[in-house]
Amino acid sequence: MRLTRDPRPARQQVALVLLIGVLSAALWYGWFAWDTEYQYDRATGRMGGPYAIWQGVGAFVCSIFVFWLAQRLLRFIVAFLVMPSCFTLAWITTAASADVTGLWLVGAILVAVGSAMGSAVMLGLITAVDADLRKDIGSAPTPT
Repeated sequence: MRLTRDPRPARQQVALVLLIGVLSAALWYGWFAWDTEYQYDRATGRMGGPYAIWQGVGAFVCSIFVFWLAQRLLRFIVAFLVMPSCFTLAWITTAASADVTGLWLVGAILVAVGSAMGSAVMLGLITAVDADLRKDIGSAPTPT
């Protein structure tokens, strides 16, 4: 079975799958894993965090590139299986090591389901936009 969209040698296919997996895990490690402290808001008297809005926005913007790259390089089903799996595994490595209650497993299920749904939507949108752009480019009049 081919893992990539274009025919490539098996080693290149595996390397590209690993690249997308590492980039997917890096979204967790780079944007969220290092921030484990909650912040106290003196104005409202509430605890917030541990993540800030800018982290979520940054991760989302970076994920657009990773999803685009995955869509360009890998078959849809391969990207759909690799990306949420690697993101969830990255989340598990930080959550399970810090959790004393055992509830990390519940969180892992929620992260897996959420990242799978998000991956399906993002990959579907990027595939649709790419197909539309290719259609527009193909139907553009040639300059004379």
